[in-house]
Amino acid sequence: MDVVALFRQTLGELEEKINNSSLQMKITAPDHKVLCNLDGRRTYRIFENIMTNILKYSMDNSRVYISVKENEKDVSFTFKNISAYEMNFTPEEITERFTRGDKARNTEGSGLGLSIAKSLTLLQGGNLEIHVDGDLFKLNITFPKAK
Repeated sequence: MDVVALFRQTLGELEEKINNSSLQMKITAPDHKVLCNLDGRRTYRIFENIMTNILKYSMDNSRVYISVKENEKDVSFTFKNISAYEMNFTPEEITERFTRGDKARNTEGSGLGLSIAKSLTLLQGGNLEIHVDGDLFKLNITFPKAK
C-alpha cells in the first residue's frame, strides 16, 4: 500500500478539524508512491491518533512540522509540535496504557491514543519513538518499505 497516500487521506478526513484549529501545518512528503506492507485500517488509526493528539494538545497559533522521508529500506514520518501544556512526563510514560501526559490537565480523552499508535506500529514491524525537549514534542514513526 502507498503509505504517503494513506497519510494524505487521513489529513483529508481531518481537514475540517485542521481548518478549524489555529495551527499552521508545514508538510513535506514525497510526491511519488512509497509502498509498505501495512494494514490500511491499522495504519490509518495510527495517523489519526497522532494527528488528533496534535490538534488537541498543540499550542494555539503555532506551527506543526510533518516530514516524510525515505531511504532504501524504510519510510519515516516525523511530527513536531509545541505543546500548550507543560510536558512533565517521560516519552515512555506517554505511550503506556491509561497514562495521560499531564495528569493535572483538564482536557478530555482516555490517554490511549499514543499507546494504541505505538502498539499498532510495532505490530506491523515499525517503530515509534517520542522525544520531549522543553515544550517541543517530537514523534517519529518508521515503517519498513515493501521489497
